[in-house]
Amino acid sequence: MRVVSTWDYKRNLAGISELTDNDVLHIYDVFDQQYLNWILIKGNPKYIVNDHITWFDNIKLYSLPLFIERQTKFITNGIQFTNEIKTSNCFNFIINKKEINRFLCIKFVELFKLHDFDYTWSAVDRTFDMSIIIDELNTLTKLLLTPEEKSFILAPIQLEKRFIEFPEQKINNVSIGNYGGNAWTWKNGLQDIFFNSAISLITETVNYQRAAVFTEKTLYSVLGLTFPIWIGGYNQASEWQRLGFDTFDDVIDHSYQSYDTLIERCYYAFTRNLPLLSDKNTATELRLLHKDRLYKNRQLLLQNHLEKFVDQEISKFPKDLQLVMPEILKYFR
Repeated sequence: MRVVSTWDYKRNLAGISELTDNDVLHIYDVFDQQYLNWILIKGNPKYIVNDHITWFDNIKLYSLPLFIERQTKFITNGIQFTNEIKTSNCFNFIINKKEINRFLCIKFVELFKLHDFDYTWSAVDRTFDMSIIIDELNTLTKLLLTPEEKSFILAPIQLEKRFIEFPEQKINNVSIGNYGGNAWTWKNGLQDIFFNSAISLITETVNYQRAAVFTEKTLYSVLGLTFPIWIGGYNQASEWQRLGFDTFDDVIDHSYQSYDTLIERCYYAFTRNLPLLSDKNTATELRLLHKDRLYKNRQLLLQNHLEKFVDQEISKFPKDLQLVMPEILKYFR
């Protein structure tokens, strides 16, 4: 079988005229249904493998957390981690690239007047096209936002820019490029943001698709010993549990994760956890109470748990797919 990877042929599969049932399509990075429909105009491969998404509604996908596995080794190389628990803030979030769930994350922080947090934000654009969000709100049978709240989230972000400066940064219309890389930013500021927070608002790259994605953003939360709340992803907590990690369901209400619309998943992530996001004393006490569980999650990462998980998943794949997986694994190991 032939492996066709967007790593080699770019997102548009330049140079590949046709996909057939003798092909394995490896899609690097996150994608949505619109992209998949576009690329499959070239034909239907026998298998589709992805390295960021671990679950995608209604798509037959062989999903592996290969990117976060690779990032774990890259970011943690040579680092000695402390077990000290010091909580200065209720929560944190880190946002560079312009994405709808990230825009909503900041807007809900502002809407609920939350103030005890630390963050990074590139501020490349304070607005977002909210037409699909308006459509989602109009489809709901239950009123989610008052007219005043709806007007508020449609307005530009007011939060000030705060970003870790790298000497050769380049700003474009959606993000700050060449920001130093994930290992550099962890060592030069992010580790303090996470170590000093009880909770992380994790804004993995999702649009409106019902999918679960894991990257360095989730990794940072585990390394920094914080409770995770995923803003926007679908079944994120359930998937992280399936991968073998504690999601602290007795601390965080993850019921937000299974709502059909993006706006609901973002809204309920906040409203069902507002007491923790606004009460630093309680958040601090809970972090200390569950410190051993937080340590255990981090130890799993540091002891190559994700690599073992990936190998176990591959062993369940169809035999012909297993035979060509080394051609995909070479990009990550």
